[in-house]
Amino acid sequence: MATPNPDLEELYRRAIADPQSITRAERNAIRDWPPPEEEDRLCIAKTGRTRAELIAKAFASPDDLTRDEAMIVHHPQGVRFDADANLSVEERREHLKRRRIDPSPMKALQDEAERQLRVAAGEEEKAALLNAVKRQFAIDNAKQDAWLQYWREQDAARRLRSGTPWIKHMLENGLLEDSAECWGFVIFRTGCYNGEEGEAAWRKFREYFAKAAETSVLHWNSGPLLWPKFRAVFVEDKEELDDASNEQLRARFRKMRDGDGGEHLTKGIRTSCFLVADRAAIESEAAKMLYVAEYDDDLFASVYIRPEDPVAYVRAVDPDYEAPAAAAEEKKKEGGKDEAEGDEAGTSDKAEPAATAEAKKEAEKEDDEMAGFKGEATVALPRVFDWLHYVCFSAERGISAAGLDLREGWRAIYVQTKTPEAWIRNLASNSGSLLYAHVPRATLL
Repeated sequence: MATPNPDLEELYRRAIADPQSITRAERNAIRDWPPPEEEDRLCIAKTGRTRAELIAKAFASPDDLTRDEAMIVHHPQGVRFDADANLSVEERREHLKRRRIDPSPMKALQDEAERQLRVAAGEEEKAALLNAVKRQFAIDNAKQDAWLQYWREQDAARRLRSGTPWIKHMLENGLLEDSAECWGFVIFRTGCYNGEEGEAAWRKFREYFAKAAETSVLHWNSGPLLWPKFRAVFVEDKEELDDASNEQLRARFRKMRDGDGGEHLTKGIRTSCFLVADRAAIESEAAKMLYVAEYDDDLFASVYIRPEDPVAYVRAVDPDYEAPAAAAEEKKKEGGKDEAEGDEAGTSDKAEPAATAEAKKEAEKEDDEMAGFKGEATVALPRVFDWLHYVCFSAERGISAAGLDLREGWRAIYVQTKTPEAWIRNLASNSGSLLYAHVPRATLL
């Protein structure tokens, strides 16, 4: 609580009544600052400038202020802004309590006198004080941003050294070997060929696609190794591809894969799957806005898809899929031939070995899981760049723990995407793991 002092009380009342009459020495006394000569001496010792020179600098060129200069200009304690730096926590708390919570009439007079002095200050001084505040915040924010960037870079380097297990799995099995020029998918455009309106929608979709790809790939440990070699091969042809059926697309893709007609796939592009961007995907609500990663916290960008987030869905198509009727007919022909050969050799046996029966049961179980599969799956676009590619790469290389082959790869894709909107990834953004809901055991590392 302020000690009664008739002289100070009279000074406070005079400052309230006529702030313009207050000298610099009196203003310093009201603010508990050192006398002007001492204040300037301290200012010069700390910054090389007097207080008046600092005010002029803050007004004319605030971006050149150092943090100390900015603090001296606007801090309530002026040049003594760091006077309590060596105080203990308890001493600092008591100091603040005396300054801010003192209920005495003298403290109220002092606060009002300081307020009137601020109001009566010249426009240049007011502008200088505001500039100093902004400059201090800018310096502090830049320092914090620099620290966060340094922390991210250090963490990225650490994560890059350790690597994400499933990415390391692909790298160890030739994902970026010398013969692999890139990695990625072919994407056929089958919609929005309706003039400039369609072209505008297609450009927005491409922007969404590119941002989702960049965010998804760089999100992962080892992402900086993968991103430079990622490629999306977009195929556009209004005459052939507008509203094209999957069979038409399969024929076109197989030509590219086989190198027929001058078209070919760059080595590293997936051969067991291609993508389709139809009108529904191109005109989706998500594609109308740039893909922005959500944040789990202040440091890690999450590529988790929340149920309420708008998402563009593309079709993933099996280029080697055969319709059940055609496949059954082919199997029937092969079966008849085998039976005839068996009869001719006199070795036809109606008994079914136990191992064969077990295999048949397993096949029937897989057939139940694939019921309704028509050679395609609907996939949330951001999942194309991690999960879908990993499954296809593993299937094509046959490198999973359970010997995953192409059919098993498509079973994994189809089973998980039967209800695309309900497909949610169980993943912490900085976990370095890749576990999905209902993922078949064969696809896990």
